[in-house]
Amino acid sequence: MDNKAKKLTMLNGGIYRCTQQYLEKELKKFSLSIGTYPFLLTLNRNEGVCQNKISNELNVDKAMATRNVRKLIELGYIRKEQNTEDARAYKLYVTSKGKEVIPEVIEIIQKWIGILVQGTSEEKIEESIEFLERVLKNGKEYKDECVERMKSFE
Repeated sequence: MDNKAKKLTMLNGGIYRCTQQYLEKELKKFSLSIGTYPFLLTLNRNEGVCQNKISNELNVDKAMATRNVRKLIELGYIRKEQNTEDARAYKLYVTSKGKEVIPEVIEIIQKWIGILVQGTSEEKIEESIEFLERVLKNGKEYKDECVERMKSFE
């Protein structure tokens, strides 16, 4: 099992790097990166949320979220408004410029997914998704357990 697990992580890493390279190239025309586009798409599904909620959903730290949100604001893809319920927080919204590029970004991602799964049956794709969801769940649970153990040393 050890060699198979090692192979799985190597394959996963390879797919991730190929995806990064493809998306970086394709999203360059919008000045978006592998780091910024998930924030734009997530915000499109959840307009009016605060930055912390997006960083939690994307599982990134607050500093990374701040950099990516700032970049999207500079590009004119999103805007922030003061949260009337919490003066320390801002609500984020997609601008009309952001809404214009989102369909093209989604099309680029869908094209890449099509490239990745070409020649694979729907059944095999479903099995793979179930397996990877289980792997991710295990990883998140272990990560959370490690974080809790580290807190006990503080």
